[in-house]
Amino acid sequence: MSETDQPNYPDILGYITGSDRCNASVVQVALTVRPRVPRAGRPFEAILLIQNAADVDVDVTATLHIPEQDAKKQKNRFIAKSSKLVVGLRPAEVGYVVLPLSSLPDTAVSDQYKVGMGVEVKPLEKPRRIRLPEGGGALAMEYLTDETLAKLDELKKLTFSTAKRGLMGTVIEAPFNILSAQLGQLVDLKPGWVSLWKMSDYKDDRLLLEKYGAVLAEKILPGLKRDQLYPALFQAAQERFAATGYDIQPVEAHYIAKLMVALLEAAAPDEEIFDPLGFDEYNVKLLLQKGTNDPAALPSWCRGLLKAIDRDPSAAENVPAALSTTLYDELLRDSIRQGFEMIVNTTGEDLGSEADMREYGERLIGDILKANHLTFVDVYLPLALGGVIAYDRAILADEKVGEALTEIFKQIKIRRDEVDEDNELVYRMAAQVIDRALQKYGYRA
Repeated sequence: MSETDQPNYPDILGYITGSDRCNASVVQVALTVRPRVPRAGRPFEAILLIQNAADVDVDVTATLHIPEQDAKKQKNRFIAKSSKLVVGLRPAEVGYVVLPLSSLPDTAVSDQYKVGMGVEVKPLEKPRRIRLPEGGGALAMEYLTDETLAKLDELKKLTFSTAKRGLMGTVIEAPFNILSAQLGQLVDLKPGWVSLWKMSDYKDDRLLLEKYGAVLAEKILPGLKRDQLYPALFQAAQERFAATGYDIQPVEAHYIAKLMVALLEAAAPDEEIFDPLGFDEYNVKLLLQKGTNDPAALPSWCRGLLKAIDRDPSAAENVPAALSTTLYDELLRDSIRQGFEMIVNTTGEDLGSEADMREYGERLIGDILKANHLTFVDVYLPLALGGVIAYDRAILADEKVGEALTEIFKQIKIRRDEVDEDNELVYRMAAQVIDRALQKYGYRA
């Protein structure tokens, strides 16, 4: 790959330090002391900021080097609770090591002290650089969470050093002062690792696609087949809707699962053609082939899955299980959006603005996941009806399509006593949508 083609991930470390950095193998580091001017006899922290510039897991060993004597040449005036910490960084991860130290109350006052931190780096696989040695790419603040921004801005208030000690190895030093001792409450500082940023924290899908495109193309997309997806999603629909107290029937769970399966299979269609139902908006295979300038190009289920894989690679091993459990909310989000679009286009009804439908969808997702009480409207609008509209997508091996459509038509007749003035429109739409599907399949309601 040429340098012009080389990916250059956001420069979190540079944002904090003002672009200063020390390159140590495939990581970039900077060191500071907090507070910069501690009192004699008081604890303080050495903070090593680390940015993984590689696309593989990396183990970093940080070793603290404390002054051997104070300004009056008194030895052993500095004490470290722990002098070494080994941390494992995920690809592109940024964070910092904290190693507390303290001085004795009679430590000499001086502004000439230095603390050092040795850095040993061990990539766990053959690394590929994804941040340039002189710095990563521009940091788009709008793609960071508020929590991450707050952490970064606190660190920006500190002064970081990248000065190296000696010729061999990587030991960087940071200066600090010691003021005279003063009475006060001691704080128990603890060594540790604080993660500031992972790819899964960033809201730009292009990074996830760049890193996990091969996993998507070779492992995930080929496995999105109805015979593997449907059983888990059908069971999830039955269990989750039943948990809300709604007496969901198998045929209703069937169409909810069918909508989800059709949407997932649309991620890697057999051929690229215009889709009148709009499922081509979820074509992940095409995104991989052509690329995108859209930072929010991925379907919610795919974004959620790649973020899960970034946190734990084993998430790619059983995608149907993940989509029916930990990622069910993301799959619901896509399914609700697609269901509304198909219902509006099919019926011509005005169901409100996009913002209205999005707000309804988020409320519905919350109610399903929290097992809040659901109604006829919640089950049918837009999930079950969306599944009916897409009835001939992802037909199962043993599915009798006409019989299933007839059964759900009978089911809404049974649900007629759940209809009131507020949901009459939804009931009429349901009858209309199912009747059209039956006629298309050669049945009359």
